[in-house]
Amino acid sequence: MKNRGIASLFLIGALTTGLFVGCGSATKATSTKSDEKILNIWTNMEVETDALQKLGDVWGKDHGYKVNVKHQSPSVQQMAQAVNSKDAPDAVVGIPNDQLADYMNAGLTQEVPKDIYQDADFSPAAVQACYSEGKRYALPIAVETISLFVNIDLVKEIPSSWEELVKSAKTVGGVQFDASSIYYDLGFVRACGGYIFKYNNGKYDVKDIGLDKEGAVRAYSFINSLHKDYGYVSQDITADIARSNFQNGKTAYYIGGPWDVDGFKSAGRNFKVVEMPTFNGQAFATPVGTQVGFVLSKSKNADAAWRFIQYVANDGAQDLYKAGNRIPAKLSEQAGDALKNNETTNAFIAQIKHGEALPTVSEMGQLWDIHSNNVKSMWAGTLSPKEAAENITAQLKEASKLIDSGK
Repeated sequence: MKNRGIASLFLIGALTTGLFVGCGSATKATSTKSDEKILNIWTNMEVETDALQKLGDVWGKDHGYKVNVKHQSPSVQQMAQAVNSKDAPDAVVGIPNDQLADYMNAGLTQEVPKDIYQDADFSPAAVQACYSEGKRYALPIAVETISLFVNIDLVKEIPSSWEELVKSAKTVGGVQFDASSIYYDLGFVRACGGYIFKYNNGKYDVKDIGLDKEGAVRAYSFINSLHKDYGYVSQDITADIARSNFQNGKTAYYIGGPWDVDGFKSAGRNFKVVEMPTFNGQAFATPVGTQVGFVLSKSKNADAAWRFIQYVANDGAQDLYKAGNRIPAKLSEQAGDALKNNETTNAFIAQIKHGEALPTVSEMGQLWDIHSNNVKSMWAGTLSPKEAAENITAQLKEASKLIDSGK
C-alpha cells in the first residue's frame, strides 16, 4: 500500500496530480458503431491500468460500450470540475479508501445499489471501508496491509508475541518501523482496548475518540519503551530508513507491506513474511487499505458503471493480482490459482483477517500529524505516555470541531 499509495492514502486531500496528467485517453469521440456508448473510467492504479483496459474491452464488447480507462489521480476540487466537463468520468475504479470520505462529503459519489454485492463475500475490513453513515458508497476491489518481515538468516525461531519479539530482537539484530505513525501503532492501541473513532452499524462517531483510554495509555507506554528501553525506534527512523536497514541485513525484523517484497527479493535478502505477533494476549489489528470503486453522482451511465465495477471485482481480480500483486478483496478470489501457492501473499491474507479499516471520515486526515508529533514529544521526554495520549485526543477533538463547523 504504502509506496503505491497507502501512506499518501491516509493523508486526506493529498493527491495533487494535475487534472489533465495521466495515461490513456478518455475522449468522447464519435463511436464507429451507432449503438455503442461510452463509459469513462478513471483509476489511481497506474501499474494495473492496462489490465483494467483489457477488462474494459471484454466487458464493453459484451455490453455495447466503449470503455475508456485512464490513469488519473485528481484532488476532490479537480474532480468536482471534471464531472462537469464533456469528458467527465463515470466512475473511479481503484482508489485508496481513505480518500473516499472527501469525495462523499463533496457530493461526488452515489450510494451502491443493493444488488451489486453482498458484504459477506468480501473481507470484513474492506467492506467497512466502503461504509459511511450506515450507507455503502463503494465496492471493494483489492486489499493490503502490513505484517512482520523476518530475516531468516538471523532469526531461527520466530516469536509469536511482541513481548517475546522485543527480547529476541535484542540478541539477533533489532526491529524497526515507523513507530510514530498511527498506521503502525494501531495494533498496540486496539489490543489494549483503545480505538480511533467508535464504529457501530456502519457509522463512525467522530465525537467518541478512544485514544486516551486507560488501555491506549498502556499501548503508548509500550511504544515509549521500544524507544527508551530498547532503542529500536526513534524520530529519526522513518519507514524508508527501516526498510533500507532490513534490506541491507542490518536488522532482524521489519514491519512493512506487499510493496516491499520485490525490493527485498531483488536485493537477495533471505526473508519470510508472517502474521503480526500478538500483543497483550490479543491479535494485532493492522490497518487494511482497500482499493475501491465508486460511481460519480453525475454519471449518466450509472448502472453500466456499477456493473463494470462489479465485473472487475468478480471476474478481474486474478488479472489485477497478476499485473500488480493486488490481493483481491473478494474472499473466494483470495483462494484463486494465482495466489494459493504464494506463501508471502497468503501471509498477508492471514494478517488481513485480523485487520480493520481506518475510519472513512475526513477527520481521519487530521490524526496523522497530531499522532506523530505527540509520539515524538513522548520519546523526547517532554510528555509522558498519558500526556501524549491525552494531547492526541484533545487535539483531534479540536480539529474535528473545525471540520464540523465548515460542513
